[in-house]
Amino acid sequence: MRTVLILNQDGGTIRGMDAREFGDMACDRLSGLGDGCEVRLVSGADLVEALDKAAGDKDVATIVAGGGDGTISAAAASCFKSGKTLGVIPLGTMNLFARGLGLPLDPPAALEALATATVMPLDIATANGRPFVHQFSAGLHARLVRQRDRLDTSTRMRKIASTLKTLGRVILHPPKFRIEVDTGSGRESHLVSAIAVSNNLFGDTPLAYAPVLDAGVLGIYQSHAVGTGEVFRMTLHAAFGRLQEDPGMTVGTATAVTLRFPDRRAGTRAAIDGEIVPLDTEVELICHAGALKVLVPETYSAATKA
Repeated sequence: MRTVLILNQDGGTIRGMDAREFGDMACDRLSGLGDGCEVRLVSGADLVEALDKAAGDKDVATIVAGGGDGTISAAAASCFKSGKTLGVIPLGTMNLFARGLGLPLDPPAALEALATATVMPLDIATANGRPFVHQFSAGLHARLVRQRDRLDTSTRMRKIASTLKTLGRVILHPPKFRIEVDTGSGRESHLVSAIAVSNNLFGDTPLAYAPVLDAGVLGIYQSHAVGTGEVFRMTLHAAFGRLQEDPGMTVGTATAVTLRFPDRRAGTRAAIDGEIVPLDTEVELICHAGALKVLVPETYSAATKA
């Protein structure tokens, strides 16, 4: 069974590299994962087609994806549906899933970690059937992502700068909307400014990612309906990795949750793993525990067994 390495040439880090040279080096280093390795260089526009082709190939056992969080999310969806094993090479700006795995963010070092990695069953979630590995969000975060994506996010520093610029606008005019939440024990109605459902709980770090990816739960984050001052306070707490301690934030867990947006307006958007999508009136989110096979470095295995 072969390994296919798919590199998104539009990823943040790979733009400054010789993609073909790196791909050949990566395949050589990962050749021990199966009976040969093939590298495929693709553009962002052709990524999903390339992933689906690899996922549909019965001779392919492992898909190693190199790119940013959007690339890894798409690759995880293909592997989840096809039963293939996912490998991750961090070539983006934030690399949130790679951080959760405990992978080195330096691409050559990540290759070394993958070469000795073991296959583990990790969790993946779905929103109305669409797989995601990071989070679904509506309100503050989705508005921030939507406005930020109109600016230059081609590098990590530019993405941070664009996020800060957009944050100022969102802080001045935070959204407020009603949401109904049902985790199986009855529907509760709340007036909020933000709702996010994550694939496992986020850690206490400034970057919101889950350091444990096999706990089998969804994290449910709700902010109360907040004003400018409260959003600023929440932003400071988030910057220090203490968002869960903010008095305006409620955090819970569930294995499945249904969100209903009774006052949803036409054109309202949500964000799924950083991609802006139309917001449905009702969204069913499910944690599929252990349903995604992933190449996991020894550092992650040690951390979760400790």
